Amino acid sequence: MRPKVVLIGASTGGPALIKELLLSLPSLSHTIIIAQHMKEEVLPFFIKELQGTIKLPILSTPTALNFYKPSIVICASSVVLTKDGMGYFLKKESTKQNFTPDINKLLYSFSPYVESFDMEVLIMTGMGSDGVEGARLLKQQGAKVLAQDEKSSPLYGMPRVAKESGVAETIYSFAEIKSYLGAI
Repeated sequence: MRPKVVLIGASTGGPALIKELLLSLPSLSHTIIIAQHMKEEVLPFFIKELQGTIKLPILSTPTALNFYKPSIVICASSVVLTKDGMGYFLKKESTKQNFTPDINKLLYSFSPYVESFDMEVLIMTGMGSDGVEGARLLKQQGAKVLAQDEKSSPLYGMPRVAKESGVAETIYSFAEIKSYLGAI
């Protein structure tokens, strides 16, 4: 059986929702990787706050990954997934980026390995369209793509583009996202 991985991209309005989402999870049976747009110097404080609040295991990047040992990973910078003889790693991406973390770069990096996972992508609140093209690529390879609805999004940019472009096949309210992720 392939391990389940959920890749979440969020921007403006995301930090409070991410915290609420993680607090709502009763347990963890899969890996969740979160790319929340934030200044790189602020991300460690956000991660430390989550680690002090959430009772589930929270890792920060760069990090080795064991997809058979469920965890929550918060991207502390733009990272990409790599694999070698030792396993999978999320390593810092040093090339120029548009956002920190760059959601598209993270999603693109999963493309060579998509068949190894039962993969879902969730595009949440935020301006712009970061994550949509990476989600499109993963969807073409069999990943399921979800987006947050307009009513529950503090800023309906990224999920709007995901919906209107046809990339997102399912649109959920924030309450439905919490329920869905808690059940898988």
